[in-house]
Amino acid sequence: MEVKDISKQDDYKARYKALGKKLKRIQDDTTQEVQEQLEKGVESISSTKYLPEDLATYLLSLKREISLPVSVLPSSLFNRPVFFGREDFFHRLASELISFGIAYQRVYLLPIKLNQLATLFHKHRPWWKCDIQDIEKALVILNKHKIIRNTPDGFLFEPLSMSSDVKDFLTFISKGINKFGEISLVSARKLVPWNNAKIEAMVELLCSNEICFIDRNKELLFFPELKTGS
Repeated sequence: MEVKDISKQDDYKARYKALGKKLKRIQDDTTQEVQEQLEKGVESISSTKYLPEDLATYLLSLKREISLPVSVLPSSLFNRPVFFGREDFFHRLASELISFGIAYQRVYLLPIKLNQLATLFHKHRPWWKCDIQDIEKALVILNKHKIIRNTPDGFLFEPLSMSSDVKDFLTFISKGINKFGEISLVSARKLVPWNNAKIEAMVELLCSNEICFIDRNKELLFFPELKTGS
């Protein structure tokens, strides 16, 4: 074999070696980039606020406008009359739709379209004997009186900023609630990064909606659906 052939082989080996190193660097850089993206994704997921499932279900199932158990109320209150009492029925239905729509927004932070509203309403309010046309009529009444808004994305029952505040508050304090569903107001103030005035306003809102209850001394909050022990 001639000397120049050996030189060519060595040159090829050197080139392949250099190419191999280059590919290795590319692979290492790509792996590092992927790892960084994965870490960013994990960090993003870990910082996402999730509403406890039990509380989310509870919010959707609240019967805000009814102070008595459904079982002791006449079924006629939830059935659309054929002739007399139709107006009262639609007023009751509209009131119930308001509470349900607000609860939905506080869970999902989204407007809700008619079909989805009707499906979920019947799921969480099975005692209401009404069809989608009844629900639509009640929504039209509410929209006409500017109590709700009909947007291209669906119906809005309260400003989304308020719904977001409710969800954030519940998510923050859920980390400090004990097995009895209780948390002190002092602890809530430590967990929620808001000023005291905003926290007190939120507590008042939640209590008025019976999502939570506060003791007479206004020191302890109780969330029935977050109770896990006896």
